[in-house]
Amino acid sequence: MLLRFHPDICLDVLETGIDQLMSPKKCTKYWKEIYERRSNNLLLEAGGYPHEKEKIGPGTQVIKTDNGWLVIYHAVGEIENDVCKAYGLAKNIERGYSICAALLDLDNPKKVLCRTQKPIYIPSAPCELYGNDQYPIDVPAVVFPVGAFVRKGKLVLYVGSGDKYIILLSCNLENLINYLWEYCKYDA
Repeated sequence: MLLRFHPDICLDVLETGIDQLMSPKKCTKYWKEIYERRSNNLLLEAGGYPHEKEKIGPGTQVIKTDNGWLVIYHAVGEIENDVCKAYGLAKNIERGYSICAALLDLDNPKKVLCRTQKPIYIPSAPCELYGNDQYPIDVPAVVFPVGAFVRKGKLVLYVGSGDKYIILLSCNLENLINYLWEYCKYDA
C-alpha cells in the first residue's frame, strides 16, 4: 500500500489485509509497526524537483501495465516558468499542486524504474488556478488526482481542482508509458 508520511511516499504491506483499513483501531499494533519502519520503506522522496519541494503524496490506485506499476501522485511546490508557458500561462506558480507519474518494477515494486522530473499536468484552467465569476474556487492552484481507470488504451483520471470541483483528464496510456521510458528513467 502507498502511504504518505510527510513529505514523502512510502510503500508497505498491510499485515491484516483490508481489515487493517476497515478496522484501524483493532490493528493499532500493525499501524505502529508501519510507522516505525517508514524510513526503511521510502519509495519516493520529496524535494528533488522544484514542483515537489514541499511534499508529495499518493493519488490514484496503482495501475498494472506490461511495463510496470504506474503510480499517479500529487506534488506541491513551485511550478516553473518553462512548464507554465507550455500551458499558456504568463508566469510561474509559486506554490501549486501538480500531477506526476512514476513506474515501479512489476516483480519488485520498491524499485522505481521511471519518475517524471516535471509535472504531467498543472493547474491552468480557471477552475484549477485562481477561479473566476463562473468558477469560484476554494484553494488556488490545485489539481489533485483521486481516482483512475483504463479503457480502450486510455488512462482516465478523476482530479480534484481548486478544492471545489472534480474534473476528468485523459491520455493515451501507451504514450505515457513510452514517455516515462524515454525521458524519465530513474537512477536513485
